[in-house]
Amino acid sequence: MEAWEQELVERVEQLSRESFAPRAERHDREGSFPLENLDELRALGVPGMALPREFGGLGIGLEAHMRIIEAIAYGDASTAVALNMHLLITDFLRFLPPFPRRNEVLADIAQNGATICGPGSIPTGELDNRRSGYTFEEREDVLIVNGKAGFASGADGAKYVFVPGVVPREGREPDFGLCLPTVDTPGVRILRNWDAMGLRGTASHDVVLEDVRVPRDQAIVIPAPVIKTLAQGDGGGIGLTQERVRGALGILAIWLGLAQAAFDQTIAYVKQRHGYLAGPGIGVGPQPTYRSEEPWAQIDIGHMDHWLETGRTVFYDTVRRMGAPFPSQHEFTRVMVRTVYHLRRMSEEVSSTAMRVCGAHAYTRNRPLERIFRDMVGGNVMAWKTTQLLQTLGRGALGMPITITGPAGA
Repeated sequence: MEAWEQELVERVEQLSRESFAPRAERHDREGSFPLENLDELRALGVPGMALPREFGGLGIGLEAHMRIIEAIAYGDASTAVALNMHLLITDFLRFLPPFPRRNEVLADIAQNGATICGPGSIPTGELDNRRSGYTFEEREDVLIVNGKAGFASGADGAKYVFVPGVVPREGREPDFGLCLPTVDTPGVRILRNWDAMGLRGTASHDVVLEDVRVPRDQAIVIPAPVIKTLAQGDGGGIGLTQERVRGALGILAIWLGLAQAAFDQTIAYVKQRHGYLAGPGIGVGPQPTYRSEEPWAQIDIGHMDHWLETGRTVFYDTVRRMGAPFPSQHEFTRVMVRTVYHLRRMSEEVSSTAMRVCGAHAYTRNRPLERIFRDMVGGNVMAWKTTQLLQTLGRGALGMPITITGPAGA
């Protein structure tokens, strides 16, 4: 990392620990979006940090980018998730063919710290993807957009909505349409219906568009064969590529930051927890001691330490390997799947072990570990499945076509 990148990472780390973490409990209880966190990150240029300097962004390197996401997640995972999804969409826009609205939005992000949300998954109250998504209807010089989608993380702090959809074509596959309306555009409704077990401050609401009129020059329509070529993975699906990997790696950085927070909370807890029953005891059984002195707790903490530090090593090794081209898309995919699998297992092992070590007191809402655990579970249910990842690894080792998509709600 360059000196200015290291300085920015340190400033974000300080913000996260001193400001974001103390606010996290309130936003979790209220299910409210931490706007003040976003404002403080905006003052540092973080919403536009991944955009190249020619766009007006910071042009931050990949490792510094990931360390910033990890640092934010340590204090408040909801802020990290909302920011990461904004950065993922920003990165996607950068690789699309230029059009006037896209250029305006990217300039606003880079220069003013504007943020964008992206409702791209099945709405929270539905299960069938055929009943969701957006449709673009061409009418002379405008597109009329209708539909509904969910999980628009950061919606309560966003200025823009990333709206992808289909443009029906008679007798052939639909084309791809994209528009970027502001949240106050007539016909755009953010339902503010996010109410989840964890990541409660992400404002991952459903977004409805009803007869939203978009001038043709403010949208883009890409023929179906072209969009397939732009986003094709070598396994026959829409896959990650080395150029479009920041959003996926950002999810892993969030898991890493949360795992570090859970580990630190566990260490602090076992050094203070003394005995089991209330009172000094009646002289029956083993002499009460600090939990940190219990052999079983030491073993479990060793288990956590192993997963946390191997996860960190694997993750940042992969981040650094992104600096040079892979010999093939196949090899890139194998490395990404291995990394995602290891970090996913790290998250599962650290979160469950932290709760086991700290016991009933960790289960109560007067300590941060309960929230951290729920946020880690939220990350685990929303991106990639361990069994699917293992199958992909096996297929890749056998030389079969593979791809990795996401992150996305599941």
